[in-house]
Amino acid sequence: MFKLSVKSSFLPRFKIRIRMLLIGVINLAGLIILIVVAINAMHTQMIDGRVTMVHNLAEVGRIVIERQYARYKRGEISEANAQQNAVEELRMMRYANGEYFFIDDYNGYSILLPIRPELEGTYVLDLVDHKGRYYVQAQHDAALAGGGTVRYQFTKPGTVKPEEKLAYVLPFEPWGWFIATGIYLDDVDREIGVVIWRAIGFLGVVALITGILIRLLSRGVTVPLGQLTGAIKRLSERDYHTPVVGQFRDDEVGDIARAIEVFKKTGRDFEALQNELREKEEQARVAREVALALERDSAVRLEQTARLISMGEMAMSLAHELNQPLAAVNNYCMGCVRRLEAGSQETPALLAAMKKASEQARRASKIIAQLRKFLQRREPSLKPHSLRSLIEDTASIVAIEARRHAISIDIQLANDLPLVLVDRVMIEQVVHNLLRNAIDAMHDMPIKERKITVRTTIDDMGMMLKTSVIDYGHGVLEADRNKLFEPFYTSKTEGMGVGLNICHSILEFHGGRIWMIPNPLGGAIFEFTLPLADKL
Repeated sequence: MFKLSVKSSFLPRFKIRIRMLLIGVINLAGLIILIVVAINAMHTQMIDGRVTMVHNLAEVGRIVIERQYARYKRGEISEANAQQNAVEELRMMRYANGEYFFIDDYNGYSILLPIRPELEGTYVLDLVDHKGRYYVQAQHDAALAGGGTVRYQFTKPGTVKPEEKLAYVLPFEPWGWFIATGIYLDDVDREIGVVIWRAIGFLGVVALITGILIRLLSRGVTVPLGQLTGAIKRLSERDYHTPVVGQFRDDEVGDIARAIEVFKKTGRDFEALQNELREKEEQARVAREVALALERDSAVRLEQTARLISMGEMAMSLAHELNQPLAAVNNYCMGCVRRLEAGSQETPALLAAMKKASEQARRASKIIAQLRKFLQRREPSLKPHSLRSLIEDTASIVAIEARRHAISIDIQLANDLPLVLVDRVMIEQVVHNLLRNAIDAMHDMPIKERKITVRTTIDDMGMMLKTSVIDYGHGVLEADRNKLFEPFYTSKTEGMGVGLNICHSILEFHGGRIWMIPNPLGGAIFEFTLPLADKL
C-alpha cells in the first residue's frame, strides 16, 4: 500500500526530467549506502584481523614465560632467575612498527614496560588514558576473566599524541602475572581513509556519468513528448492538420506518437461524421416540426369533431335541459301580460314574477355559455391548469345527460392538487369522452349501481398526475381490451369508434398516456396521466 501511495501521489507531481534525476539520485544514494556498508565491513574485518594477530602474539609471549617457568620447575634455575630471564627476553622482542610486550601482576604493579621502564615496579592500576578510561584496570579484569581485548589511548613511541590502541591480555597464574601486547589502530584509520577517498572519487565519476546519461535520456524523451503534447493540445482544438512527429521511433515515444496519429485520424473522421449527423438531425428536426404541426392540426380537428359528435349525442338532453327554464320564462311573462291587460296594479306580484323569469333566463344563458365554451375552437396552448377545476367544469356539462339516466357523478379530488401543464379544452374533451362512455356503460344497470367516481393521485415517480374514471357497468370483454384505442373500433351499436382514439392522441400530445383495467367490483376503470407543471 505504501508503494502504491508513493506512485500515485508523489511522482506525478514532477516532470519526467525531475523523475529521472530523482531515480539517478536514489541510485547514487544506494551506491553510497553500499560503499558505507562495505567500508564498515572492511573496518570490522581489519580490526578482527588485528585482534587475531595480537592474540597470537600474546600467546607467543606467554610461551616465553612458560618456558622459563618450566626451567625453574626442573630445577635448572631459581624462580627469581626464571622471572628475570622471561622479562629480559620479552623486553628485547619487537614486531611490526616497534610494538612490544608488557607485563603486570595481579596486585597492580608493573613488571615490564619497555617504552616506559621508569614505571616498572610501580602501582599502575590507577592509570587512565586521555578519555578517562582505567585501561590497566581493564587489562587486569580481562586477565582475571581468562583473557580478552582492551581498547584504550596510549602515546605512540616517538610522538606526543595519544592514539587508539588495541591490546590482548592473557593470564599466567603460577606467578600471578598477565602478559599483553597491542598495536595502534591509526594505520587502520589511514587505510580506511584511503579507501574512502577512492570511493569518493569513484562516486564522483559515477555521478558525472549518471548526470550525462540522465540529461541525454531526458532530452531524448522530454523533447519529443513536448512536441506530442503540443500536437495533442492542437488536436483538442480540432486542428486535425497538425503534424505528429516521432511515429517512426521504435520505443515507447514512437508508440505514443502512432497512437496520437490514430487519434487524429479518428477525430477527423468523427468530425466529418458529426457534420453529417448534424445535417441529418436538422433535416429530421424540420420533418418532426412538420409532422408535429400536422399532428397538432389533426388533434385539434379530431377534438373539435368529437365535441360536435358529443353535442349531437347530447341534443335531446340539452333540449330537455333548456326547455324547463325557457318554459318557465314564458309562463311568468304571459302571467304578467294577462295581469297588465286586466289593468292589475299589483306591482309587488308583477315584480316577483319578473324576477323569477329573469332567474330562469340566466339559468338558460349559463347552459348556453357552457356549451359555447365547450364548442369553441382555438389553437392548442399548454399552460398550468387546475385539474380539479377542469374536471368539475366538464362534469357540470355531462351531468345534464347523467341526470336523464339517474346516474350520479362523485368527484373525489383533493383541494391542493398540483397544477398540470395542459391545453384545457383538449383535456376537457378527454374527460367528457370518458364520462360519456361511463354513462353509456351504466344506463341499463340497476339504479343503485349507477354511479361514476373520479379520483386523482400523484404517481410513484412524482412526475405525473394520474386520474381514474370508475364505472360499475358491464365492463369490457377481454377480447376487446387490446382494440379499445384503435380508430373506428366500437362495441356500441350506434358508436363511431373515435372517442377513445381521440383521447389516446390528445394524451400522447401532452406527454401522458391512457389505459383500462377491469373494476374488481364490476365495470371498468379508465386511467390517464398528465405531466405536472413544476416538473417540466
